[in-house]
Formats: sequence, C-alpha cells, structure tokens
Amino acid sequence: MRLGRRAGARVDLVHALQDRSRWVTGYSVIDDLLVAGEHPAELRARVTKRLEELGQKLGPPEPKLHALSGDPAAEILALRELLGADLLVLGARGLRGIRRFLLGSISDRALRRPGSPLLLVREHPAGGEFKKILVGVEDPSVSPRWLEVALALAHEERADVFVLHVLPPKGYLSDGRRVELYPRKITSELERRVAELDPSIPIQVIVRRGDPVHLLPSVARKLAADLVVLGAERHADGFPGRVTDRVARAGLPALMVVWPEEPEAEGG
Repeated sequence: MRLGRRAGARVDLVHALQDRSRWVTGYSVIDDLLVAGEHPAELRARVTKRLEELGQKLGPPEPKLHALSGDPAAEILALRELLGADLLVLGARGLRGIRRFLLGSISDRALRRPGSPLLLVREHPAGGEFKKILVGVEDPSVSPRWLEVALALAHEERADVFVLHVLPPKGYLSDGRRVELYPRKITSELERRVAELDPSIPIQVIVRRGDPVHLLPSVARKLAADLVVLGAERHADGFPGRVTDRVARAGLPALMVVWPEEPEAEGG
C-alpha cells in the first residue's frame, strides 16, 4: 500500500471467496461436511466488512475493494487482466521441512501465468520500504525489462541496487548462447547498461561462478536484501524458468518476477 501511494498509483484490495460448491462429490454425508459452515451471503458480508475496515486503516486514499467468488487464483488473475494492473502483490507462504518448496496455490499459479510484474511478499520490509534490491541479470550485453523495473522501483524507494551475474561453473559447455567469461568486462558492461537507463542510480555489480539457483538466495541473504528482482520466460502455462521458479521457493523476504514484453505480431 505504501509503495502504491509513493508511486501515486491506485490500489485495489482483493479477496476471493472459495466456491465450495465445486467440492460436491455426490455423497450426501461427505457433501454435508464439505459445504457446512457459514452461509455464502453471510460470509460475503463479513469479508466485505473486513475489507472496508482494512481499506479505512490503510487509507487515505482508500483502496478500491473487490470481494470475489469462485476459484481464488483464477478470479484474481482475471481481475488483474480486467483492471490492466501494473503490479500484482500476493503473500508467499513460508513453509519448512518437506513442504519448503511450496508457495501456496494462488502464488504458485500466478507464478505460471505471464502478465504484469508479480510481487511475492513473505516478510514486510522494515519501515515499509525496499532499501536493498538485488537484481539477477543473465546476459550483460542487453538491458532486460526486469532491470528497468528494478531501477524504476529503486528510484521511488531510494534503494541501494546490487546487480548479480552468475558465471557458469568451470568446464561448462555453452548451449549456443554467448557465455561471458571475463568478470571485469561484465562489471563495466553492466554499469554502462544501468547508466543508460538511469544514471542517477549507483549500483554495485557482483559476479559469481556457480549455480544461480543457490547463489541468488545466498547473496540476497548476505546482503540482507529486502527484495530480489528476476525475469521469467513468457509461457502461456508452465514453469517461469528453472532459476526463477526455484528461487521463488527459497523463502526470501520478497521476490518480484517480471516477464519480458509480448513479441510484436508481424504485419501481414
């Protein structure tokens, strides 16, 4: 909410009520247990009242409220498209042990549905601001969209920015894409890219060698980063890319996932 207010954005507060009728099995005893509880109209009224109270607490300006019914993930993602939201913010469950790789069904499904940037928050940043932002960049020869988004956010938050590039392990065989093996050149190239986007933001470039799945969370924790920003592959369905998917399950305080722009259709 504070982030939206500082950016001058309109904030929509959403809660989706699970449609329990879809759980009906046809066996009356089981169905009575599945759909037992508060009447849907009473539940909606209670949720709406709670949203109004929360909106008043967060305002001014008070956010626009949405109490939806149906499959929560589907309803929230559909509303994102309907509103043309610039950012979707969801909570990420902090799970441990055998369930530590799970996110929760809504966050997990949103991670697999390309669209506007997705912010998964597990821990509220101190003071409500992202003061240390870590950005993962795969190819230093380009300026990916998620780097642009991270710098714009850093400008609003007055945050320190760290850009991490992970070199492949020694002995790695390229799959045909350009693999940069010179850390000094990488540093100067990334600094130049950032200067082209926003020369007012100083950055610190970090170059490591190994597996980004493990290095990104490790570096983020050593820096005490409030937010990690990563790119994702654009798929209609399926995984957002191995690294992004695994890092999303690493229990970091906050992760922003940014998909690349839609490719422009060729003229006929």
